[in-house]
Amino acid sequence: MKTILKFARNQLFTMYFLLNTLILLSFDCNAQVATISINNINTNVMTNTKLLFGLTFDARTSLLGNSSTGLIGYYDTNGVIIPQVDSIFKDFPMSTLRYPGNGIGAGFNWKKSIGYPANTRPNQDLMGSQGAPQPVQFGFDEFMAMAESRGVPASEVQIMVPIYDSTSVGLTLAQARAVVPNVIAHNADWVEYCNSPSDSTVSNPGGGIDWAEVRAANGHPAPYGIKIWNIGNEPWAAGEYGGTSTGCNSYLSIATPIVDAMLAIDPTIKITMPTNGSPTTGNWANALINSTLAQQGKIYSLSQHFFGDENPSTLSPSTLALNNQITSLITAAAAKNIKVFIGDYAHRIPDNPNTEQKDSAMQWLGANLEADFLVLLSQKSTIERANFWVYGNATATWHPIRKNTNGKYDLLPGAEIYKILYPAFLNNSIQTTSTSSLSSDGIAGSYSVRSNAFISNDKENLNIVAVNRDRNNTVPLQTSGTTGYTLINARLLSASSNTSEKIIETTASKDISGAYIMPPMSVLILEHKSILSNNNNANSENINNLSIKKQSNNTITFNVSLEKFEVYNSSGQLVINNVRLTNSINIAHLLKGTYLIKSDKGTLKFIIER
Repeated sequence: MKTILKFARNQLFTMYFLLNTLILLSFDCNAQVATISINNINTNVMTNTKLLFGLTFDARTSLLGNSSTGLIGYYDTNGVIIPQVDSIFKDFPMSTLRYPGNGIGAGFNWKKSIGYPANTRPNQDLMGSQGAPQPVQFGFDEFMAMAESRGVPASEVQIMVPIYDSTSVGLTLAQARAVVPNVIAHNADWVEYCNSPSDSTVSNPGGGIDWAEVRAANGHPAPYGIKIWNIGNEPWAAGEYGGTSTGCNSYLSIATPIVDAMLAIDPTIKITMPTNGSPTTGNWANALINSTLAQQGKIYSLSQHFFGDENPSTLSPSTLALNNQITSLITAAAAKNIKVFIGDYAHRIPDNPNTEQKDSAMQWLGANLEADFLVLLSQKSTIERANFWVYGNATATWHPIRKNTNGKYDLLPGAEIYKILYPAFLNNSIQTTSTSSLSSDGIAGSYSVRSNAFISNDKENLNIVAVNRDRNNTVPLQTSGTTGYTLINARLLSASSNTSEKIIETTASKDISGAYIMPPMSVLILEHKSILSNNNNANSENINNLSIKKQSNNTITFNVSLEKFEVYNSSGQLVINNVRLTNSINIAHLLKGTYLIKSDKGTLKFIIER
């Protein structure tokens, strides 16, 4: 008897141990699972997500550097794109373009970049110690021609204007490098050149030179119609005014007359102002949001730059910290009816970087951060657009198209990820609920997986994009809320290492629970198609053995009896779920629209036309 009791106790102990082990394993598993649930495909968080894929384009793209760099950009000294660059750049997505990039910080003068023949244009000293003064043959009109050829409307072009006048005294070295003559008139003339009609001097809003006629003589009689104008580049930088409210007020003292002069030429333009930091008292952003220009409704948007890094050993902010900054900025700006642009963003590179640090931002490490940041931005309703840094200058520190020492050009993952994600971000991001396990990076509260869902305007296509930014852990992603849609493609993007310059694309797989497996530093793209999209050419269509025998306003009768069927509306919502044998359904309660029946006898579309 004692032996039996002892055996029983051992068995109970073993079962208790196994049960507790299973419970612990269960909790550990759940702690590592990320989830995304689509709440409502009809509730948009952001419209026109394509504007998140903007590019900053450097006006110096056709210039010669020193003997070691040669041509610095994508275009040669005649303003013609380099053939090898064209082969990897011509299909690059463009939705919005920011110009002239860092050229504005070198004193780029648009007036010296226009006119034909282009080789007669005056020299501009835009290279400093890196190259001799030279004419800009890929100038402003050539840039606009490129934008037009790539399908970017002028209304989506963002022009950065200079703010420092060549007669000003007491300027810092950085400010002095960016001066132009008569800066107020310079910028007003640029608006006139772009937007005023060519009508034989009848309309000359700025007086003096009729810049619309100059534009017409340069081969573009019709106004460009550029609406977005950014006042400066990074005036909050330490080398200029600094990021305090005092610095911002100094900036506003020179920016305000520029804004007023530009609006006097064309009151319909949208003014964006560069900002920095959180909008708390004493900071630049706070002073800008509470400025007279903001009170007068003259500021359309704030434009802030973000450069993050997920490495906790650096002093740069993580994407988690950037999220907090962006949230506070858009909340404060929205209270004043002001939008937010992301003027530039990229993976941070430290000051005085070595070659390895320069490369990392454009390798898989940087590409993964870009994907995470783009998904983050798509969840912010008052962010209108974002621009990736920097295109047009293949020798810049951030070099998505890199010029190698042998003169060859490579498209790096930091650029390749754009070409992959652009079609995956459908027209609108929609309302979702998501969860994630904590990341292993040691940053307090940091997440592993960020995800979001996107839908086309016609609701035919539904995509989910998820980014695992954890450098160590594989995290499964559980999805829900895709009722009414069929998965047509599941892609996983990864790389052999974080310093890899090649993106690996494979078919995503699931674990035993049905969750998608996301290895460390990976991107998942799930593409779905509406189950209604296969049958959209007729009022009813016979698929398999199912057809409609008779339809009225109240009832549909089928040619066969159905043991089980489901009815979905055009939004993919389940409206009828039947589990009994019948050969008809009551549709009196259904609204006008298109519906899909999925049954054991086949699939059928029908339309109610009340």
